[in-house]
Amino acid sequence: MELINNPDFEFITHRKIALRISLAVIVIGIISLIAHGGPKYGIDFTGGAAITFNFDKDVAAEDVRSALNRAGLESFEVTHFGDRNHVLIRLQLADASDNNYLGQIQTQFDSAFPDNPYIVEQNDLVGPKIGTELREKAMLAMLFAMIGIVIYISIRFEAESFLGVLVTLIFGLLVLTVSSSSVVLASDLWTILIILLSAAVIGYICVKFDFKYAMGAIVALIHDVMITVGIFSLLNKELDLSIVAALLTIVGYSLNDTIVLFDRIREEYPKERKRLSLDRIINKSINHVLSRTLVTSLTTMLVILILLLFGGEVIRSFALAIFIGIVVGTYSSIYIASPVLIYWHSRFGSSTELSNRKIAV
Repeated sequence: MELINNPDFEFITHRKIALRISLAVIVIGIISLIAHGGPKYGIDFTGGAAITFNFDKDVAAEDVRSALNRAGLESFEVTHFGDRNHVLIRLQLADASDNNYLGQIQTQFDSAFPDNPYIVEQNDLVGPKIGTELREKAMLAMLFAMIGIVIYISIRFEAESFLGVLVTLIFGLLVLTVSSSSVVLASDLWTILIILLSAAVIGYICVKFDFKYAMGAIVALIHDVMITVGIFSLLNKELDLSIVAALLTIVGYSLNDTIVLFDRIREEYPKERKRLSLDRIINKSINHVLSRTLVTSLTTMLVILILLLFGGEVIRSFALAIFIGIVVGTYSSIYIASPVLIYWHSRFGSSTELSNRKIAV
């Protein structure tokens, strides 16, 4: 299906402007994270309770908040979902062993809403220790996804560097072993240090073994995740396990889009290298896959937009993260991953090629 016949748009010429825009958005997101004291974690990561009440009649969120304040609760969030009869209360608890919170809430509800009976449909409790471990595992999951992507991209596009793939695999297994220890899982600091050290090692491996395609994909994926998390911080949205799932989904979506473009670049490069410069080859490749990219992105965005508008409060943050990721992931394939290849060629062009494919005679 061709949405645009023989497109010839100019993309790569504007890559420096796009890079400035990306850097500005990332910096704004980092400033927001610093101002908020880090990401706003949900109870999945901090520990707490999520309680669902089903009232017989509509109830105002403001009235529910007033009742919770009278119960002596301070850190909580009240939202409707589905309809105005259903109320979801997210409550942070200083002591996970304190089981009196539900009784305190019900006492105040009985007093505040005597003519509006209710039932407790769900009461989920997460302890702070479990929340800490989930937070560490979520960050490590992103790291292992990156390591797996380096291995996959290297095998697919640069299979001649078997030693580099083997080194990356061994390093990934080593990180998995170290990160599974209780010391690491109990400390944000150790987890962050492992992630930073691993990022440095992966960067060195990509340079050492000429993993140019893997480097382009990884930079694009880091860009996508940072922008999504930064926007969530700006919107003061919580990060919970569903958002981690969304981020991993974004990684997969963006990677697929990048691979399609890289395949086209790898095919075009041997045929056009003597006639066109690399930036012209890449711009031509982007136009060749443009219709496919638009069809995939627009159809996916349509479904996510429906979830975002009509899916309800419970799934709205997940849908928002996916929606942002689709937009940013499509953009990064063109303006982040591709410019990395151009930079690589200008930096190491005398000793490396983007493709070792031969032209059939």
